[in-house]
Amino acid sequence: MIEMEVRIPDSIRPYLNEIAERLWAKRAAVMVGAGFSKNAGSEFPDWNQLGDLFHQKAHGKTPDPSNQKYLNALRLAEEVQAAIGRPALENLLRSSIPDLNIEPSALHVELLELPWTDVFTTNYDTLLERASAKVVTLRYEPVVNKEDIPYATKPRIVKLHGSFPSERPFIITEEDYRRYPIDYAPFVNTVQQALLENTFCLIGFSGDDPNFLQWIGWIRDNLGRDKTQKIYLVGVFNLSAARLQLLAHRGIIVVDLSSCDGINAHDHKKALSTFFEYIRSKKPDTLSWPTNPNSIHPEHSADGTNEFQKIIQGWRQQRLAYPGWLILPHSNRESLWRCTSAWTNYLPDLEKSPPGLDILYTFELIWRLERCLLPLFNNIAEYCDVLIEKYWPFQTDHSPKNSLIHPGEEIFQSLPSYDIQRAWLAIALATLRFYREEGFLEKWKVAEARLKGLSDQLSSEQREFLHYEGYLFSLFTLDLSGARQRLENWRTNEAQPYWMAKRAAAFAEIGLLGEAESLIRDALENVRKKLNQKVGAVDLTLVSLESNAMLLAKYIQESACQRQSNFDPPSGNVKLTHPWRFTRYLAG
Repeated sequence: MIEMEVRIPDSIRPYLNEIAERLWAKRAAVMVGAGFSKNAGSEFPDWNQLGDLFHQKAHGKTPDPSNQKYLNALRLAEEVQAAIGRPALENLLRSSIPDLNIEPSALHVELLELPWTDVFTTNYDTLLERASAKVVTLRYEPVVNKEDIPYATKPRIVKLHGSFPSERPFIITEEDYRRYPIDYAPFVNTVQQALLENTFCLIGFSGDDPNFLQWIGWIRDNLGRDKTQKIYLVGVFNLSAARLQLLAHRGIIVVDLSSCDGINAHDHKKALSTFFEYIRSKKPDTLSWPTNPNSIHPEHSADGTNEFQKIIQGWRQQRLAYPGWLILPHSNRESLWRCTSAWTNYLPDLEKSPPGLDILYTFELIWRLERCLLPLFNNIAEYCDVLIEKYWPFQTDHSPKNSLIHPGEEIFQSLPSYDIQRAWLAIALATLRFYREEGFLEKWKVAEARLKGLSDQLSSEQREFLHYEGYLFSLFTLDLSGARQRLENWRTNEAQPYWMAKRAAAFAEIGLLGEAESLIRDALENVRKKLNQKVGAVDLTLVSLESNAMLLAKYIQESACQRQSNFDPPSGNVKLTHPWRFTRYLAG
């Protein structure tokens, strides 16, 4: 995470965090006003300067500087149009706004490098469009007239009030604004839809900017204050308490960056640079997992206790930070394996290491092997056999005779009992799978019976795993009737859509495609309900589950179609010309 040079005060940090969270979840849009163009050059006029220009043109003289507050730029533009005509008014705008003579600023590029769902602007200049050509991570599609809206793909740069050089009319007079919701309803509807779906940022606007006031009025008239997402006015401001209260009444949250140390009341460029920097610093690092590995190779020191304790802590932090992929992407698996491989042959001494260290280390090691899609290695499986006998972390009437560490022992009282219990169950389940894969059938039966006796200690996820292992054992021993019976006895928990998908694949593997198709549809519907309820950042676990269920549903449907095409009506026979496609899925 990037460290901020400018301290963000508590008064505005929650607002910036909310904007950042919504932005990186692709649920934030931005509207850019005339003030933002001044970052490219001071030659771009603000509304007061345009008012002066219009007053000079309409009345032949510059207004009294002491009385500028009375100016209504929109009405003055109306007067200019009445005096010299609409073409001359629009030509006056083109001649007073430099546009192509000035290059976009670095802030324009920084703005567009953020993943806004859409960028709306009331500016006529082309700074944003030209800045987008310098952005390599996103492709923005310009929308300069209402006919473009249905065909443009997001993210878009939507020019709400016309665009240089010739996309007219340029919205500038009071009459233009009065007619706008009627003549340009598609633009108004597009902004309103964005407000219903996204957090909205307003950048480059002042509290009394005519564009700002008109757009907020249209939004309030059509949607109401309580129907939109949050709207943030971001920049540096000098607003009175009454003005702040009025904006709050209109549903606008003012994020005044002049409250940050080192930013004065007129330093708009530094304020926006700080805003963009802070938002970038909040970008989730999930795709770069694992980050900050503590060590790649063990040191093989004489007393490895400190070394093991250090690596256990580092591995635990990485496990807790796991983004939730169902299957860890290939490049991430390679990175994880590079940080893990050397440790598979370096195990704590079962007799000399402090109690608890060996089992906690093995739990973390097995978790990493499973993320790497690797089986238990023989040396680790043998080590696990000893650990399972050494520890019995459960309150039962009788502990196994060979267990050295159990609740009845005084040494157990100083151990993290919950962590030891969780590690023991995970190790026992991993060895159960190892016994099946290696064909140790009698060991598997003993291990299954022991775990069934601890059913109350298992999590719902672990109980599903135990059911699944039982089915696979019957399948691997070619006991198809037993496999079918285990599937019928296994009633998957609807809160576990992953295991619903596994059960569907199991039905498909033994030819029960109707049951498989029904179950996978239920699993997919379950996942999508959870996704629809999710607010905020993308949940990689749910996205992975949805992809997994969609892929499996496709396989099942294709197999059902293949079976139908291979059915010979005259004989009533099924020609099995293609093998089932689920064996690799089941083994995963």
